[in-house]
Amino acid sequence: MNSTVGQHVSPLSLPLAQHTVIFWILSVTLPLVVISYWSGYRRIAAGEPPLVPYLLPWLGHGMAFMNDINGFTEWVRSQHPDSPAATVQVAGQHLYLVFDTKLASQIYRRSKNFIFDPFNLMTWGIIGANRSDLEILEMGAQVEKRTPGFQDDGRRVLYDLHRMSGPALTGESLNRLTSLFIDTICKEIDTTFPENDDASYEWVRMDLGEFVKKTWTRASIVALFGSHIFTIWPRIEDWLWEFDEHFQSLLTKMPRFMLPKAWALRDEAWEFLEKWEDEALAAEKRGEIKETDDWDPYWGLQWVAVRAKYLIKQGISAKARAGNESVFLWGLNANTIPIAMQVMNQAVLSPTLLSTLQAEISSAQTGPNTFNMAAVTTAPKLKSVLLESLRWATASPSPRVVREDCQLGEYKLLKGSMVIVHSRTLQMDARTWAIDGVPGSAPEEFWAERFLDGDEREEENRIEENREAETEYAAETFAQTQAQAQARSETAKPHKIVEPISGPKSKEMQQRMLSMRPFGGGTTLCPGRHFATNEILGGLAALLLRLDVKIDEEALEKNGAPVPNLGKQGGLFPDRGLGVWIRRRRV
Repeated sequence: MNSTVGQHVSPLSLPLAQHTVIFWILSVTLPLVVISYWSGYRRIAAGEPPLVPYLLPWLGHGMAFMNDINGFTEWVRSQHPDSPAATVQVAGQHLYLVFDTKLASQIYRRSKNFIFDPFNLMTWGIIGANRSDLEILEMGAQVEKRTPGFQDDGRRVLYDLHRMSGPALTGESLNRLTSLFIDTICKEIDTTFPENDDASYEWVRMDLGEFVKKTWTRASIVALFGSHIFTIWPRIEDWLWEFDEHFQSLLTKMPRFMLPKAWALRDEAWEFLEKWEDEALAAEKRGEIKETDDWDPYWGLQWVAVRAKYLIKQGISAKARAGNESVFLWGLNANTIPIAMQVMNQAVLSPTLLSTLQAEISSAQTGPNTFNMAAVTTAPKLKSVLLESLRWATASPSPRVVREDCQLGEYKLLKGSMVIVHSRTLQMDARTWAIDGVPGSAPEEFWAERFLDGDEREEENRIEENREAETEYAAETFAQTQAQAQARSETAKPHKIVEPISGPKSKEMQQRMLSMRPFGGGTTLCPGRHFATNEILGGLAALLLRLDVKIDEEALEKNGAPVPNLGKQGGLFPDRGLGVWIRRRRV
């Protein structure tokens, strides 16, 4: 077991809608803040959550929040350990941090009051949407107020993109995507350790995390975007992880001279993803792609082609389309692959755990190097290790804008304010996760057995929460009655599939599971969570069926075991490498 003792590296915050531009201005105008004290200071209103004291008028906690949202939220919780929520001051606005699971669930369910589209629209603007694009995207969007001169011709691009994701990442489409990913993983492993090469059966020292990162990244890109993209963009893998490092800084809207690397990475994606789309369309015209193909080298997965063509049809500009694809590519990898690295690290750090996982994988085998995916993703210990990795190594702040003054539990929340449910605060609460008399159950410890009290039923509370939010979203987007919206949302119900967070048996564990929020919730419940589960556990099974792995004990003693690096949001990378010895298994 490992304790989370990693240092807080200063990441940049999540978007603050239109208010984020203020942060870079403050770097040169901070002295003026004091002068504007009386005009900018906002006192707490009756009924709001308790206000955390601050020193700088107007700015408040803005810089601390921006520089280290994980550490800042943890500090706020320490100031109000028994309060369900707290208010912090950020650039003249109130931001509500929610620490209570019931309040969090209400926020996710009430998608009409607590809206995400302002962040969505802001991100589109940063990644390349021009004024015309934003006018199209605003149609049907849930916003606090409309842009002057707004006109609605019935297009619903944000909602349609949202609605496309569920069916494409469940059912048979999910199975095809998973097969493509696992096949590519196996090819990558076989390339590194050829089966017919005697040298493959000799121990080789490697950094396990980097091996997983490289192998999983390539497999994911091939499965989703095809293999031809590597010809167009040879450094796409390097770009992905550089973009991951700098993306949050783009959301502060600092100018190019202050963030040259971040904006250059954005521009690089424009160049190559526009070319990727052009060459895929040209290949279609040449007859190299059949309409019946589930996957082809140019587009990759058919769903990716459908998304791209939909945006073209809706009149979205080439730069905005390329920007959207870049965030899509980044988002599907930046959270999953760090967790895959954490799962693999924890598996090999304990020989006993590794042996148990190998036994579960062996039980799921259908051939020397093949396995039943459903059996792997429902194996108790494998599932527990995945869930514990998600709990221990994710930090996913889920933001919303308060659309109208409203009541949330005992609190009054004010229009225009921002509310955040920070998953890590819930997932690291000792009162929820520590079990009296059980050594190693403290939340900062990785405990592989923490989630063994479970079964394979769907996590109905999370699904129902998502369905209720989707119904409200559809009702407003299409100005339908609730009954019509409910009927529409029925078409988006999840296929019968094992949820990554499945329903536990005991009441105690059910209560704990309400604090598990690695995939967000409501309308932003991650549609890729099923594929992420298959990527992580299926990839682990494919690797362990082909390779022997053991710890480099000397390096471990010298460097210590990795813990989560708190310097980003989403899936957290290990804070250091893990040296191992790897060789091809003899079957």
